[in-house]
Amino acid sequence: MTWKNMQITCWVVFLIIGCFLWSKHLFAAGEDDPKKKTTEKPSIIFKNNTAPNGTPFSAQETVGHTRFDFDSLTTLMEQHKTPLAAMAPDWLNVAIEHRTRYDVYDHGFTKSIPGFNDQIHQRTRFLMEIKNIIDPLKFTLELTDIRAPLANFGQDHNPNIADHFDFTQMHLGLHDKNFLGTGYAGKFEVGRFMMDLGESRLVGGHRWGTLSPAFDGLHFMLGNTDQKWSLRVFGSRPVQRETTSLNWNTPESYFSGAYITNRDLRWINFDGYFFQLNENNSLKQRNLSTTGFRLFAKPTKGSMDYEIESMYQFGDTRDKSLFAHRHHGEVGYSFNTPMPLRAVYLFDFSSGSRDPDKNFDILYAKRRVEYGPTGMFGPFFPSNLFSPVGFRATLVPTPTVRLMLAHRAYWLADKNGAYVGSGLQDPTGRAGSFLGNMLDVSLGWDPQWSYLKRVSFDIGYSHIFKGSYFDKVAQGLSVDTNYGYTMATFKF
Repeated sequence: MTWKNMQITCWVVFLIIGCFLWSKHLFAAGEDDPKKKTTEKPSIIFKNNTAPNGTPFSAQETVGHTRFDFDSLTTLMEQHKTPLAAMAPDWLNVAIEHRTRYDVYDHGFTKSIPGFNDQIHQRTRFLMEIKNIIDPLKFTLELTDIRAPLANFGQDHNPNIADHFDFTQMHLGLHDKNFLGTGYAGKFEVGRFMMDLGESRLVGGHRWGTLSPAFDGLHFMLGNTDQKWSLRVFGSRPVQRETTSLNWNTPESYFSGAYITNRDLRWINFDGYFFQLNENNSLKQRNLSTTGFRLFAKPTKGSMDYEIESMYQFGDTRDKSLFAHRHHGEVGYSFNTPMPLRAVYLFDFSSGSRDPDKNFDILYAKRRVEYGPTGMFGPFFPSNLFSPVGFRATLVPTPTVRLMLAHRAYWLADKNGAYVGSGLQDPTGRAGSFLGNMLDVSLGWDPQWSYLKRVSFDIGYSHIFKGSYFDKVAQGLSVDTNYGYTMATFKF
């Protein structure tokens, strides 16, 4: 059977399964305890727009956090909403997550992969916390195995795609609910950890894609990022990924910073930060200082919200001095409807240059929500990019189903610069700057009956309407790109 026939078969099978699941049996009662049924309150669950398993599932989510790349496994485990955590003793939290995704696209957008590409990608995580033995110490261990059993172009050996059985987190933490009598919670961690800072436009942890940056070092946090104020300070070495051997921190490379938040005012929530990256033994040889701020209002039903984030970067790359900047803006409205609905207008600008070493560097950011699916796809990076027109709508018709539709138009910020990630560039600028439009549609389903309550399903489709840039720079890549995926995630 050819790959084309296999794709058609997979899509037909998935369609049949989806039609069956969407039948009247979708909300059929599972094998739950009858006593529990009398105490359940579906209306409350629906109003909160949160699936019973605790996974964030809301139309009011901010742009940077959705079910695709927010790490809900830790929350589920600590709330004992996973089977293994529920059976564990009081001093132990444990959970396992496995995700399998099939991706496929035609008519590529890069020099290295100009045509058809497909992949089966698998990620397995083992997460464990030991607590309450020597209070207030907590030990966290996470083992992750990332593989691509079906992959082309050597991607199964690419550390950006695969990482065979390694330590993603392993740190000892000191947790105090009243740090030095201040009345604020404090946390000090030492070891290997991951970070989600703000909307993760510069530093993000577990994500929808295949690369989850980890750091070896020290991390201190005081306060609460959701209430009042917080301060985070860290000093670390970025972890270098190796596909078939243990990962270790990058020699002579350091990443440090501080991040402060304030949540006292409803309409003016504030984040401010400063990051320092120094690489003395790396291919990129980056010595970058990045500072910025973020102002926003949290989305609430029946009202408008907004977000503004500006980032400024200075330093040098390969001994070339640079100054770059990136800006994100959005205005959203959450409709007061029985089925939660939120619509957002998006704006992005990220400076570029004829010299790729002088483009804005995204550091350890995640991109899925604002720039489409990543992993083996990921057609757009927030570097030398201008997107003044973008829209996104999220609908939650039931507490277990989430629909998302997004459309954005893209231009190069500097038409003489590179289309980052594609290997394409026209130094003369004659090709213009219009890259095209991208439509992104996804459907997520968290069934809450019988054994399927431990599984989440996702399906998505993206289409790149390629612009005039491709006609002039790479005519062999000028045909529009179709991308699709199916994904299942199991939590135990």
